[in-house]
Amino acid sequence: MDLNLLTIARRADLGNKISNAFNNSNQRIVQLENITDKIDVSLEFNENEKLQSREFAIIGLVSIAEQLMNEVLHQVLISHPKKFGNKKFEIDELIEEGSILELFYSKANQKLLDLAYGKFDRFIQNFSDALELSSKITIDLIETINEIKCTRDCLIHSEGKSSELYFSKVGSKARVRGNKEKLKVDSDYYKNSINNVKKFISEIQMAIPVKLLDSKRSFIFKQMWEATCLNRRIKFEQAWSIEDSSMVKPIDINDEFGFSSSEMEVYNLFRHIYNYSRFKVNFALYFQRWKPQSNEHQIATSWLDNQFYF
Repeated sequence: MDLNLLTIARRADLGNKISNAFNNSNQRIVQLENITDKIDVSLEFNENEKLQSREFAIIGLVSIAEQLMNEVLHQVLISHPKKFGNKKFEIDELIEEGSILELFYSKANQKLLDLAYGKFDRFIQNFSDALELSSKITIDLIETINEIKCTRDCLIHSEGKSSELYFSKVGSKARVRGNKEKLKVDSDYYKNSINNVKKFISEIQMAIPVKLLDSKRSFIFKQMWEATCLNRRIKFEQAWSIEDSSMVKPIDINDEFGFSSSEMEVYNLFRHIYNYSRFKVNFALYFQRWKPQSNEHQIATSWLDNQFYF
């Protein structure tokens, strides 16, 4: 059994979800920056109000970056369960969740929680390994982002003053010497933080492998076909043409290619994805003919869990 086949249909929108996550994060940062900059130069606000605005901006900035990374990592993990590694799942866990797919989602959520309470460099390492980033983020930039995160934590939990936890996490990047000292969030620190987070996000985005960004409907549809018995009879290119990343078209949708009755059930699944109103799938018969360990069964299960059409 190939666990990744159980989630293959989920990958049909993975590339778009990753791209949208980065685009949304970048837009939110620009909006945050515009509002904060306007307040910072306005005569209508006093210095204390401007300081509060910058502090709120740091809190929001870190939250945007964290949400982006959590969302992307979560999508990749539930789309590629083999990235959990050689982890063994207990029978009791499977019974509790109700299905192997729900167990994948639960394990991905638990993985994110575990990483969230650990060191930032460990999160980055796990993130880089899961996405198979094509280049490493520099240690200095990781440490800089970590300090901004820790300043955010102090703003929330200790009135913006340093703490023992702050010093234990930031090391040589500490911006003050003593405990309970105010961590300055002046215009220079705010602007540098904005620029560094933008750089951090940009470096990650540029390092994302093409194979993840190309996880779109047409290409996943092709991979699904090639993993079934149909491809042994008729190669994908003989039955379908890829118009673009979001559209395929049949060469001759009425040609049944001499498929057996069992194979026809699989073919009807693909025709249904293309034209759901015209072609129907008898899933009761389908799952009677194709056993759980078969690619055909797993692909159908995956599609039912994450249905997409053309």
